[in-house]
Amino acid sequence: MNWFQFSLITIILYGIHDILLKQLSGTVNSTVSSLAINGSAALVLLLYLLVQSGGKWRFQGSIFQMNTVYLVVAGVALGVATITFMNAFNRGGNLSIVVPVVYTGVIGICMLVSVLFFRESMDWRQLMGACLAVVGIFLMSWPT
Repeated sequence: MNWFQFSLITIILYGIHDILLKQLSGTVNSTVSSLAINGSAALVLLLYLLVQSGGKWRFQGSIFQMNTVYLVVAGVALGVATITFMNAFNRGGNLSIVVPVVYTGVIGICMLVSVLFFRESMDWRQLMGACLAVVGIFLMSWPT
């Protein structure tokens, strides 16, 4: 499979995730939800790792390598993001507004970081698309 096919599968899976978070809002504590969601995700990843390695996977390298720090920070960010995402729904956020606002914000941050820190190029179409997305989110989240 190519990157686009993986992206489509990811869109579907994140869609399922977000819809279920909205469904759970107000019924389950957001911290407990985050623990259950991220814990089950960790189990899936562990099983995948074991299957891919034929059951012979071993940790290699120092636990203090910078990559390990990045992995831990990413995991902490994901755990806290799950809690805050759930709280957005718990406080009355609509699925049709919260999800686009969050994901457009993520897109904006990632585009900025990609240009400033990773030195990736951005053409006028990408810039216009990002601007249109921001304007669209602004219009969607404007109080009625």
